[in-house]
Amino acid sequence: MRGLLFFDLDDTLLDHAGAEARAQEETFEGRRGVFGSLEFCEWLAAYRRANGRLWAAYGRGEIGREELHRRRFADPLEELGRDPAAADEAGAFYLERYRGAWRLNEGAEELLAAAAERGEVGVLSNGFRELQRAKLARFRLERWVKHIVLSEEAGAMKPARAIFDAAVRSACGEGGADGRRKLYLGDHYETDAVGAKGAGWLPVLYNPSRRPLPGPVLHVARLTDAIPLLAG
Repeated sequence: MRGLLFFDLDDTLLDHAGAEARAQEETFEGRRGVFGSLEFCEWLAAYRRANGRLWAAYGRGEIGREELHRRRFADPLEELGRDPAAADEAGAFYLERYRGAWRLNEGAEELLAAAAERGEVGVLSNGFRELQRAKLARFRLERWVKHIVLSEEAGAMKPARAIFDAAVRSACGEGGADGRRKLYLGDHYETDAVGAKGAGWLPVLYNPSRRPLPGPVLHVARLTDAIPLLAG
């Protein structure tokens, strides 16, 4: 019986943080008047703080996606004393550059190819469906990925059990996993590792920086290091 082998997308298979930083730098230089005398590192830190708060509020159902899109530039601009009215212009410029900055993390294709030989392969990701599906299409990940479970479509965000249960239904139907092994690999301890474990999956944490972890969990520094774990 083939197990379920699901993977996070951003900062696991795909280098989201790198793409974000490259796109933000291009936005900072391309729309210099928006940022005035700010230093780029000052702007990027404020943007990431605001974006983190807004995604948390979105996950709790306190704001919608349109408000998140609008405020992720408006809030840090206002915090840093710049005109928040420029947020829409800067945000549109950034999004175009972000799409052009996507890169797969090293070993992603090798990992997915190995997973496809050993089980049912899926992607389980928080994020907006248009962008996440565009990333999958850009790199032709459907060569290996047969099940795509996105928070916006599932109606729940990691670490909620509901989105992991949606992944089981996607791969196995309403009958459930029937004792199949379920492995989930992601980069965030609370969202991915704790969420997967709470839903009855085996969590594997992608930790390329080898940062200290809050608790015990299987972890790998390279994506290809996870290949021996796929077969169980």
